[in-house]
Amino acid sequence: MEEKTKDLNNEKEQEVEDLRKYVQALTSFLPLAFCMVDGKDFILEINQAFEEITGYKKEEAVGKHVNFLFENKGKTESFIVRAANKSSTVEEEMNLLTKSGKELPVKVSALAREDAKGDFSGYFLTFDDITETKRFEEELERRIRERTQELEKAKEKLEESEAILEKKVKARTQELKELNEKLEEKVKERTEEIRKKAKEVEEKARETKKVQRAVLNIAEDNEKALREARREKKKTSAIVKNFVDGLLLFDAEKKLTMINPKAEELLEVNSKEVFKKGTKELKDFPNFKILVEDIVGEEIEEAFRKEMQLEGETCYEITTLPIKQDGKEVGTLVTIHDITREKGIERIKSEFVSVAAHQLRTPLAGIKWMLQGILEEEEELGVPKEIMGFIKKAYSANDRMVRLVNDLLNVTRIEEGRYAYKPEKADIKEIIEPFKDTYKEKIEEGGKVKFKVREKDEEIPKVEVDKEKVGLVVQNFVENAMKYTEEGEIVLSLEYLKEEGKIKVSVSDTGMGIPEEQQERMFSKFFRASNVQRKDTEGSGLGLFIAKNIIEAHKGEVGFTSKEGEGTIFYFTLPVIKEEEEEE
Repeated sequence: MEEKTKDLNNEKEQEVEDLRKYVQALTSFLPLAFCMVDGKDFILEINQAFEEITGYKKEEAVGKHVNFLFENKGKTESFIVRAANKSSTVEEEMNLLTKSGKELPVKVSALAREDAKGDFSGYFLTFDDITETKRFEEELERRIRERTQELEKAKEKLEESEAILEKKVKARTQELKELNEKLEEKVKERTEEIRKKAKEVEEKARETKKVQRAVLNIAEDNEKALREARREKKKTSAIVKNFVDGLLLFDAEKKLTMINPKAEELLEVNSKEVFKKGTKELKDFPNFKILVEDIVGEEIEEAFRKEMQLEGETCYEITTLPIKQDGKEVGTLVTIHDITREKGIERIKSEFVSVAAHQLRTPLAGIKWMLQGILEEEEELGVPKEIMGFIKKAYSANDRMVRLVNDLLNVTRIEEGRYAYKPEKADIKEIIEPFKDTYKEKIEEGGKVKFKVREKDEEIPKVEVDKEKVGLVVQNFVENAMKYTEEGEIVLSLEYLKEEGKIKVSVSDTGMGIPEEQQERMFSKFFRASNVQRKDTEGSGLGLFIAKNIIEAHKGEVGFTSKEGEGTIFYFTLPVIKEEEEEE
């Protein structure tokens, strides 16, 4: 029990360490300050932007309680509690204390993390410097106050004008009354007209004020939106300009509308030379010609991690991503990632494995011959049974080592394109026939597992294959089923998919099955499922990788279906010879 608990703790520590490495690699180039905090509020990881904004180096911040970064500890504790109890992002404006003691206004965003069991295991924090935002808000308030004062002064001047006008009207009225009483009625009428006009002037003045306020509001809104758009554009341009991969942006008409400096460097072009050029025109540039003709095509077809080889050993990984707006494609983004170093490492690794395997092969063969000679002369040599038992175990272990070396050599040949095939016209039934009797006795030896062969009594067209290599695939599928099936049955099936023009060979079992979360890695080199490792069966983890490459080299397909605890079905298909299919 203690060992199991220790293993679980080790796995948990490894998961945390893997997460730290993954987060470090993911966030190292981001311009946004970032840190990862565990469930006890201690900092686990920070990125370079965090160091720049706080002044703290990684060794100064990692391992400290996150509270030391903030002035208001109570507010910080409340924010952390909210982040831990929410599944979505929580944001708060706080004052960040830098190493120099400066208070820096920032917007803090937090997102809780969960472990594989769904329990709270910590959270991520990001810090956005809002110093410029605060400065902008203060400037905006100052301008509003100034505009309000100007409007108040205009109002006072208007009121003074109205007072002067009223005095003049009264004076003029009095003069008219004094000049002639006979004209009094006319003066009254005239006065009434003037009063009406004064009201109209006041009404127009009020309307003018409303229009003026509306125009000012619109102008302020436009100015704010323009500044925000410019700021976002600068951020986007900075990200694109400093991106470590090459970026190409094509519009809906397949014309190049953006190329970042890294892409200019990789493709050896100048942005002014290629801007607004279509894919046909871009073929005038050597590296663009390779990209268009060999990878994406003139219509920029979908590509995912396709490799592009240039002069020398330079190699790039190309990916295309359609850009859609309102469900309509408006352009295509092409990314260019330099994988020259990865390819070099892969080649060195392959050469090392090949050399090591060749060096091991000769001494292992010598050991095998010597042990085999002793086993064949057992009675004549008079070797004690106990020692002979050790020799048999050594012979079995040496035989497994020889098979592993052969698998390593086959993998190396596959990766280097030297795995030779000798295709010939063959009947698939003849290839699987030897397995019927050879494995039936081995499989049913314990009495718990039955072996069956299912094939329809029909004429099946021939295929063009390397019989030895395809036989290795069938052998691998059957032996895997034997290893991982303790009771039930193993079924070898053959069928002709007439509509698809293919034959299908499958091996099903009622064994351990494969965990769902690990199924996508089944055909990777050296991979063995976790439940298989616990059983501690023999195997190198190379058989399925070799089988997949053999079938794909024959233009076929390989796959499987599985459910843990219920069993697995491995299968492959091969295209039949067209002439044979037509005769059929």
